[in-house]
Amino acid sequence: MCKKATCGTCSKASWWGCGAHIQTVFDNVPAEDRCVCEPKVDVGGKSYPPMAASPN
Repeated sequence: MCKKATCGTCSKASWWGCGAHIQTVFDNVPAEDRCVCEPKVDVGGKSYPPMAASPN
């Protein structure tokens, strides 16, 4: 299960987990609050931030 995490590089919202629930994590996170790091992860035709280094 994926959960919301904080990116250790840009300090914005990221995710941590299996990768199957990324869309659910970001459903209520505005684009301006999302991690801006690369490489992005493509899921269901949408681009999401990379997984955080830890589940903080």
